[in-house]
Amino acid sequence: MKNFSISLLIFFIWAFFGMWWYYSCPMCSNQYKTSNVIKEKEIIIAPTPKKPILESTRTSLTIDDDSGNSVFNFADNVIIYKNSINVHIPETSVDLKDSIFNYLNSNQNKELQLIGWYKNGEINTNSEAQNYGQERANFIKFLLVDFGVNPDKISTSGEIHEYNYNSGEYKGGLELFFKEISETKALEIDKGITNKTLYTKFNSRKFIPDNTLQTYTADLKNYLEKHPSKSVEIIGHTDSLGAEIDNEIIGRDRATNVMNYFISQGIPESKLRSLSKGEMEPIAENTTNSGRSKNRRIEIKVN
Repeated sequence: MKNFSISLLIFFIWAFFGMWWYYSCPMCSNQYKTSNVIKEKEIIIAPTPKKPILESTRTSLTIDDDSGNSVFNFADNVIIYKNSINVHIPETSVDLKDSIFNYLNSNQNKELQLIGWYKNGEINTNSEAQNYGQERANFIKFLLVDFGVNPDKISTSGEIHEYNYNSGEYKGGLELFFKEISETKALEIDKGITNKTLYTKFNSRKFIPDNTLQTYTADLKNYLEKHPSKSVEIIGHTDSLGAEIDNEIIGRDRATNVMNYFISQGIPESKLRSLSKGEMEPIAENTTNSGRSKNRRIEIKVN
């Protein structure tokens, strides 16, 4: 009985110390356990910093408007070359010229800004542009003008940037965006519209409406809508090959074809008049092929 009493006493002593240790020990408290859980969770859910997007990863070519909205996006970017003004347009972006051509004809209040990149030291003292960036922008402008885009609606500039060529090439290096035409620029464009000379690639009397004529027609229509009191005179000119009377007829036919095209595009016939000067007013010598090609022309005068 005595041994049983001693054992029971020892049990109560251990139970008392066990309960005291559980409820009083700071190292074993629930607060400590909860704090550790929160800290562990905070470490687990901490966000991973995002890596900056490098310019070299922009493999596509995007044309934005002046509000930063994307207008066109082409699969592959252009390529520029070390110490060269040439710019390569990939086959996957061949619609670039056509897209710009159609957009500017449909948005008469817009122009295209071209910015060419160049590295420090890429200077060409033999050119008016002085740097390869400007010349790269001019290279694209020439392609667009040759395609039929109005040159007065394209502005070019060069900007110095830090980038690295890979085997003499860099994918990118050209920025394109559309912007609102300023009042000053609009006046310059109007001057080109009111006194325009069109050259054609033809061997017959029929004038075939190419992209240049399509662009000018859109510009002229927009101008006449802004200036309803104006009228248009279309004058046909030829070289001196052949009889004078025949050349007068050829010049008249070409002018009439242009006038009919204007009418088909929505310009009122009442605002148009066609006539011919034939071979009577050459602007170059008729003794060379290049001179004769300059004399075969259509002059548009808006009064």
